[in-house]
Order: sequence, then C-alpha cells, then structure tokens
Amino acid sequence: MSAKFDAADYVLPLHGTSTLSLSPLTASDAEWLSLPIAAMDPWAAYGYPASALQRMLAAVEPGAPRLSLSLDGTVVGAAVIRTAWLRGPYLQFFAVLPDAQGRGVGAAFLSWMEREARAADERNLWVVASQINTGAIRFYQRHGFTHIADLDDLAYDGRTEFLFRKRIV
Repeated sequence: MSAKFDAADYVLPLHGTSTLSLSPLTASDAEWLSLPIAAMDPWAAYGYPASALQRMLAAVEPGAPRLSLSLDGTVVGAAVIRTAWLRGPYLQFFAVLPDAQGRGVGAAFLSWMEREARAADERNLWVVASQINTGAIRFYQRHGFTHIADLDDLAYDGRTEFLFRKRIV
C-alpha cells in the first residue's frame, strides 16, 4: 500500500509555540515561490528558470502531491512527493526559503514524511541531492539517509546527483 500524503492539511509542532502547516500548494503559491527558489542553489547554479519551477510546482499529477510549507502562517517552502516509488515515497522536490532554514522546518517535514510512509507499511524513503548542494547532503545524512548511488549527467551534463535512501523497516 503506497503512502498517500493526501489529508487536506497537516499541522506539525516545532520549537516553542511555532507550527509548520502542510497543505496543497496553490497556483498563486507556486507563482510566488518560484522566484526566490530559482535564486537558490542548486536551481540558480543550474540556471533553472523560475517559469519552469512555477509550471512544475503548479502541475497536478496523480500520486505526486505538491505541498505548501507554512511556518506560523507564512509560506516558506514547497515539496513534491512521488508516493509510489521503489517501495516507498520519493521526495522529488524540497525547498525551504533561506529565512526559514535552521528553524526545524526540514526536520519536522522529514519526520512527518516518515510517519506517513510507516503508516502505509512502506520500506524506504528516497531523495536525490545535487553534488553542489552540500548543505542538503549533510541535512539528509543527519536524518538517516544513506548515499547509495551516483547519477551522472542526470539533471545536467557534467554534474552528478546523489541518490539517498532511508530504510524504515
């Protein structure tokens, strides 16, 4: 049974009185987020245009929910999850705006994703990070993900993406 990640909204407690809310990503949030995300690495380093990010974030695909991440009511990021990948969900896209980084948003999101996957009897969590995104690599490793493969020339020629897996059984 693949994880669905399809509740209307999720509210996750963070440090102190802060909360992280997850809800379906709206077209207006996709439009607004695309500009600051395109200015962040690895998207900026790859020259990934805001218009392409906006199209990807606003797309509607069965089995690939787009989520808005809101910290205390302010949209601070987005995620796309492929719910049925290799015996577990694949975090296809994850971005937290710089002002919200270091505040527990990413950790809370990964914990939630793992709980949802476990509830669906999944075996793994998956994510890919660019070789140039050393902060993301450290983040995923701190949260129990193991580097299992190099994917050369996947996103761009001459660049390597790293596939990470977290076993949850």
